This record gives sequence, C-alpha cells and structure tokens, in this order.
Amino acid sequence: MNTSIEPRRDVEVALAALGDKFISLPFALPNGGSVIFHGKELVAHSLQPLDPTLPDFVTASETVVEPASFKDYVRDFKSPTAICRASLSKNEIVAVLDYHGKARMGDRDSALPQRAAHVVKLLCPFDLDYDKWRQVFDKPMSQSAFGNLLEDMVHTISEPAVADLQEAVDELRIDRAVRFKSGVNRRNGTVQLTYEEIEGNGENGGGKVNLPEEIKIIVPIFQGGELIELVAKFRYRMDKGIVAFIVTVPGLDKIEREQFRRIGEAVRAETSTPVFYTV
Repeated sequence: MNTSIEPRRDVEVALAALGDKFISLPFALPNGGSVIFHGKELVAHSLQPLDPTLPDFVTASETVVEPASFKDYVRDFKSPTAICRASLSKNEIVAVLDYHGKARMGDRDSALPQRAAHVVKLLCPFDLDYDKWRQVFDKPMSQSAFGNLLEDMVHTISEPAVADLQEAVDELRIDRAVRFKSGVNRRNGTVQLTYEEIEGNGENGGGKVNLPEEIKIIVPIFQGGELIELVAKFRYRMDKGIVAFIVTVPGLDKIEREQFRRIGEAVRAETSTPVFYTV
C-alpha cells in the first residue's frame, strides 16, 4: 500500500474546503520581506519589508568638479581603509572609499581585500578665465587680436594699472593701415613700438605706442582652486613692418603641476586620507 499519496490527498481536500480563505504562514526573504500563499491554487504574494535588510556594502560611483564637494564626500562616506589616487597627467583625483588595509599591523596581516566598489572622482578642469589665457600663451597674435584679448581679460590683470592698460589698448585701435618700424624695451618696464600710418602709396603720419613688458594675471589655475599671480612676459615679433604680439609664462607646466599637487595635499590634510600620485 502506497501511504505517501494519502497525505497529499488530505492537503488537497483541506485546500478545497477552505477555498479562497486559505492563507499560508509567511516565508521570510533575505531582504526582510516575506511571501505568503493564498487560496487553493496557492498563489504567491510578495510583501515588501517594513524595515528592509540592506547589504553590508555600497556600490556607487560619483563625479564632482569642485574640490570642496570632493572633500565633503570623502569625509562623510570613507572607510578607515580609504585612499586617493591623484593622476598628474589627467588632473583628476579618484578616492576609493572601500580599499584594503595596510599589509601588516604588528604581527598580523591586515591587507584584507575590500570591494573597492565605492568611488568618487574629482575632475580638475581649468578655470574659465585661466583657460582663455592658456589658449593664447606662446601664440603670435595680430594687433587687433591682442587688443581684443586685453579688453576681454582686463578683470584678471593686476598690473599694469587698468587705466594705463586701457589707454594702450585704445592706442592699438588704429583704423588705417599701419606699418611698424621699430621696437625698444625701455628701462621703465614697457615696450615702445614706433609705427607709421600708410594710406594709398604715401606716408601719412605715424606715432608710438607703449605696451607693458610684463602683465601680472590673477586667476585660479583650476576650477575652485586658489587665486595665484602669473607673471606673463610680453614679447613681439616684427616681419616686413607687421608685428605679432606674444604673451608667455615661463615654467607654466611646473606651475600647473604644483597647483594640482596643492589640491591633492589639501585633500590629504582635510580628509585624513592618504593620497598617492600616479601618472
């Protein structure tokens, strides 16, 4: 006699008798919710947890562009094993907030692997004003282009005086054809250019224009960075009576790298997180 069939028939009979009134006991789910079965067809119903059981790790990736926001994020969400990688070639810092620990702590190895799945990246774009200057550094500019540049960027210039600079710009606004004749670096820190005005085939007057030999620019290198002073050298190149103006900052690559490192060291100091510099 097969006795295993009898309990099954008993369950079927009981379910048929109860019909839609049958509700099973809840079955717990890993997230804190539960499942119940209802009716004689045993239809499953999922119940959302009132107090969800969350995983004990975080998977997240964020990107910010302001150092202050980056430091706040690292301070608020880092683990004791967090590190930062600062790329000197990409101008970006990546914080891995769930990195592994140090290799050894006394007599035991504590370099337990973590998920390294919670990261935040700080992009360090150039400041908008600095980027405008950077695009023209070391590039020859025409008389008109140089005048336009000084007018557009006058708010970033600390020396020479704005009024003197504006006067020099106005002198550059010569509507007639001009042929430059000579240029002299004067002892008072200016460059004096002598020109003659040309109309048709004859000579029609001339004059001199004084421009600064140095331009001191106050800008942050990176967005959200500190203001620094750049001493830009003013140069000119003359060819067949036409002059090209050149603005250059000696050692600019070194200045940019130093300013990026200042951001990295501020992250180290203000978040108590190690910063490793990479390519």
